[in-house]
Amino acid sequence: MRETSLRYRDPQLQLLADIRFNEIAAADNRIADAVRFAGGGKFRATPFTLSGALLSPNETLTMGQNRLELHAATATDKVDITGTLPSLAQIEGAPLNVAARGRNAADLFAVLGIIIPDTRRYQLQAEMLKQGSRYRFHDMEGQFGASDITGSFTLDTGGPRRRVTADLVTQTLDIVDVAPFMGYDPNIVAAKGFETAAAETGAPPDRLLPDASLRAEGLRAFDADVRYRIARLRAEKMPVTDVDATVKLSDGLLALAPVSFTMARGKVTSDIRIDWRRKPARTVYDIRLAQTPLARLLTGYGVEESGTSGSLWARAQLTGDGDTLHQSLATSDGRIAAVIPRGTFWTRNVQLAELDFGTFIQKMFERKLKEPVQINCGLVAFTVREGVAGADPILIDTAKNVVLGRGGFSFVDESLNLTVRADAKKFSLLSGQSPVRLGGKFAEPSLQVITPELLGRGGAAVGLGAVVAPPAALLAFVDIGDAKAADCGPVLGAKSAVAQRTAGSKPRDDVGGGKPPEKARKKILGIF
Repeated sequence: MRETSLRYRDPQLQLLADIRFNEIAAADNRIADAVRFAGGGKFRATPFTLSGALLSPNETLTMGQNRLELHAATATDKVDITGTLPSLAQIEGAPLNVAARGRNAADLFAVLGIIIPDTRRYQLQAEMLKQGSRYRFHDMEGQFGASDITGSFTLDTGGPRRRVTADLVTQTLDIVDVAPFMGYDPNIVAAKGFETAAAETGAPPDRLLPDASLRAEGLRAFDADVRYRIARLRAEKMPVTDVDATVKLSDGLLALAPVSFTMARGKVTSDIRIDWRRKPARTVYDIRLAQTPLARLLTGYGVEESGTSGSLWARAQLTGDGDTLHQSLATSDGRIAAVIPRGTFWTRNVQLAELDFGTFIQKMFERKLKEPVQINCGLVAFTVREGVAGADPILIDTAKNVVLGRGGFSFVDESLNLTVRADAKKFSLLSGQSPVRLGGKFAEPSLQVITPELLGRGGAAVGLGAVVAPPAALLAFVDIGDAKAADCGPVLGAKSAVAQRTAGSKPRDDVGGGKPPEKARKKILGIF
């Protein structure tokens, strides 16, 4: 038999295939060998080539079983399908083994009309079962980048929009493979880091947040209901485990709610909702950190677990407009607050300044503390307007000092301009009394532990020592000890600056008004 061809159409899947069969040799009404074929077509708008064989041609031609082997390829992906069909073209109810591999799983799912974040190279295999308009893939297992994945998902093509339901599990998720969820190219992140990946999206060289669209196009063409669990996130200095995410998409409304995970013995829960029906999209962030030990939270940064009993809880509520992560944060309004209840704090690292700056000079010379810092209560909070965050307030009460902060940061240009200083509660000869400044950019922050003010006072000390006597040099570091202790009630309640009080219930006039100054949009102010 020569020049045999077959055209296959599936309007529901938007599939068209033209198949040419090789010459078929037969004798005594039996086909001598497997029937091999090749061809091509289009799946939706994506061209593909295919080849394969009917491995049981005699049974197939008598309307019996069809042992099938099929290989298809697009420009970027390869798919292999093997199994046994009840007849020549009937796949209903027949389990088929499907294996796919390629450079980016997003390309494969785009063929199905489904938008997912980009991935690094992937390979997947599953058993597919077609039942009416539903294509169910179960016993799935595979890998994308340096991460594994197992589970099942179903594609239903029967409604006005395609619908995906899935239950997926990853044992170890590499931090690089998380990058696409925020708009980074994971291959660039793996090779050159997040800063270079951000620049590739169009962001300026000194910016970290990406300017790549989160692939909103096509999100109104399908709905989704996905549960995704991750046992462990592989990331340096970031102990994240037990991730449990529910993702729902309905006519362009995307909800990542709830998404929870354990970080340093603390539970983080978030609800993030993106309305892609708006132009630009509107994103509402609500991220909550349950009370978490500071020692575990700052593991790897020089904090001593033995001697640190302090903890922290936090919440960020922001709403912004934009089709990229950077745009949504750069236009956001809301509040960010972190509360530190009573506890102790101990660090080995002189650059991670402990909260009692009254021992700053001693620490600068000895490079360690002799005893933990005693924290009564603390609040680090910011009000965010049009992407600019102003301290509202930064107020930490320790046994010996009151730590105050001014300034803020900007999602617009990713600049940092925070100034923190400590006032002693009691007379002290060894008090730094000089602001410590955090500046620079998100991508490259700078910490001025020895500030010009402190160096100036050090110079004054040298002058006094030379002119009068060495003991007089200590006068440059004298603190008269007039700091007002904080009322911990408003602090622990995460109240704004206007609600803060001293221990004597008097309004505080040293924590700012809680509003970023108007010119903060150009340059964040609030320097002491």
